[in-house]
Amino acid sequence: MRIDFAALRLTLVYLLLAGSWVLLSDQLLAALGLSVAQQERLQSLKGLFFVLLTSALLYLVLYRHAQRHRRARLELASNEERLRLALNATHDGLWDWDVSKRRVFFSDGYAALLGLTPQALGDTRDDWAARLHPDDREGAMQALSTEWTDQQYENIYRLRHADGSYRWIHSRGRLLHDEDGQPQRFIGIASDVTQQRANDDSLRQAAAVFDATQEGVLVTDPDQRIVHVNPAFSRITGYSSEEILGQRPNLLNSGHHDASFYQSMWNALENRGAWSGEVWNRRKSGEIYPQWQCIRVIHDEQGRLSHYVAVFSDISALKRSQHELDYLAHHDPLSNLPNRLLFTERVAHALERSKSEGLRGAVLLIDLDHFKHINESLGHNVGDALLKGVGERLLQDIPNGCTLARLGGDEFGLLSENCSAAPQAAELAQRLLRCLEAPFRFDGHELYIGASIGIGLFPGEADSVEQIMRNADSALFKAKSSGREGYAFYVQELTDYARQRVELASSLRHALDNQELRVYYQPLHDLRDGHMVGMEALVRWQHPQRGLVPPAEFIPMAEENGMIAAIDAWVLEQACRQMVSWNAEGSSLRFVAVNISSRLFSRGELDQKVARVLAETGLPAGQLELEVTESAIMEDPDAALRFLTRLRALGVRLAIDDFGTGYSSLARLKRLPVDKLKIDQSFVRGLPEDTDDAAIARAVIALGHSLGLKVLAEGIEAPRQVEFLRELGCDYGQGYHYGRPLPAQRRTGDHPEGPSPHDSPFTPRD
Repeated sequence: MRIDFAALRLTLVYLLLAGSWVLLSDQLLAALGLSVAQQERLQSLKGLFFVLLTSALLYLVLYRHAQRHRRARLELASNEERLRLALNATHDGLWDWDVSKRRVFFSDGYAALLGLTPQALGDTRDDWAARLHPDDREGAMQALSTEWTDQQYENIYRLRHADGSYRWIHSRGRLLHDEDGQPQRFIGIASDVTQQRANDDSLRQAAAVFDATQEGVLVTDPDQRIVHVNPAFSRITGYSSEEILGQRPNLLNSGHHDASFYQSMWNALENRGAWSGEVWNRRKSGEIYPQWQCIRVIHDEQGRLSHYVAVFSDISALKRSQHELDYLAHHDPLSNLPNRLLFTERVAHALERSKSEGLRGAVLLIDLDHFKHINESLGHNVGDALLKGVGERLLQDIPNGCTLARLGGDEFGLLSENCSAAPQAAELAQRLLRCLEAPFRFDGHELYIGASIGIGLFPGEADSVEQIMRNADSALFKAKSSGREGYAFYVQELTDYARQRVELASSLRHALDNQELRVYYQPLHDLRDGHMVGMEALVRWQHPQRGLVPPAEFIPMAEENGMIAAIDAWVLEQACRQMVSWNAEGSSLRFVAVNISSRLFSRGELDQKVARVLAETGLPAGQLELEVTESAIMEDPDAALRFLTRLRALGVRLAIDDFGTGYSSLARLKRLPVDKLKIDQSFVRGLPEDTDDAAIARAVIALGHSLGLKVLAEGIEAPRQVEFLRELGCDYGQGYHYGRPLPAQRRTGDHPEGPSPHDSPFTPRD
């Protein structure tokens, strides 16, 4: 039991005074010599007086004690109110753990941190511990256990909120002991520091980004004194933080910008609070470099200017890349000459100048002749070297002020901005052709290459870049059609012809679907007795507006746009069905001949297509003769041998068409499983007068017979040609002398077996 010394002192004073009063008052009564009755009466009065006196003293003591208690209670209430207001102002909560009772008091503010009421939160440590985050429970409980040895307590942990989320709580407290030094109360406050921790994380992340970012960061005070830079700033500028702190940013100025540039920058900062753009600055080494910079104005809570922050990146590499990309976008990577894009831009510029200054210019399109053969036979490396060599030689020989470009493939373009007349352009074209006459030598190869040149003049013949290029391209086509290794000028007729070709090519794509193609048949005769032995199937196009289109006009188009394969396959099927029909009518024709284009011949599935057509139509394989041009075979002789062998295995007849126009190797020719050679009509047309044609015809016939092959002559138009070829031993013939190609309907009514050339319905020039 604890002794209250103030109460003990008061009690001792009372005992002393009361004892003194009793002893002294009794002695005084005895000394007065009063009677017993008087003494008894005075003794009663004395007792009453003592009671009144002690009562007054007791009242005074209790009154003073009550006043002091009231003041203490008021002061305690005031302190409690101040504490409550302080906790509410700081959004803190109070907790008080009564160690002896093992109960915890949580204030309303503490419960509010978790969105609860004190009743919902509970009053035991277990209730509180149940709300701890699983990752924090062990550490928080251990911290509470170790705090018995230390009066100060501080810990951070997570508690579950009423909404299911977890809040970070910062708890601080103190352990109170009794007189015996035993723990009595554990009291403290708690704060929600969730947002603070999030802010701290953001600050740490920002600091990490600030230090690790590749962009330079510069921070100045309102007086533009540098107060902070990051490592990237030092790496980019070469200035360390010690060298630059306290300096002004104009230390980095390059002198590249004038005063108006910086005035515009400051106007943007004052009006919008931000500026961004490209700036040229100077490194510590003196090097001037480009950077992309963003500057922002920073204000404090009162809205006063506190800092300027500049973030910048070195764009030197980007500038170099842009320059390289721009160069690549406008130049040919092989020859380093301007490409089509840059060439057309310069043509456009020249056209504008010609209109404004009255100048005349010319565009020359230069296309190498037979470059494809070199590229395919010697390989792309040699072809690329040749293109590069041609570009270098042309570049050395062109006049000053001209632009030479490689437009793609083996096509070059030349722009002359000062070409006053056509003769000057012709002289320039001849100059270019002469410079290509000397051979090119690459890797032991000596190569000769010619060119065809198309010339378009401006502005008289064209008022746009597209028209200039079209005109030159039309002239180039004319130059190639005229025998190559020459030049040609554009005339309006070329545009009309080119337009017709485009329209015709477009219509050709629908010819098959619209059933506009026709199969015509030309008879093949035995020269010894004149009998008709077969028919050659030839395709014709019955155009709905233009009428019958010559094969020489649409077959090259079909080869260019890839339709020739589909057309050949269609002709093959139609010819086989017609031959089956002739067989049913009792015709004595031995076979029908069908031309196979190089594109269809080069496909590996040709034998499968032929087998399928034979199976579908029911035509015996021996009555089908496939004609393949000599040039198609020589494009890839080994592959041709494989294809012809597979076709021969089907049982069909094989013939080499246009023989003598290519460059067949006799060693390869004797290995080919063919039945017949067809002498090209260009060697028959001059017979028998032309000695060269006669010599060629004699040689081809002798060669064919020596290899065990039959020989057929094309283009026979006169009886004297028949007699001459018969004397040379030629086996078969065809041409206008025997009959023009006609549709099957007109052939079937005239006895296609044809007994003799005299009574044959296929009269010459029919």
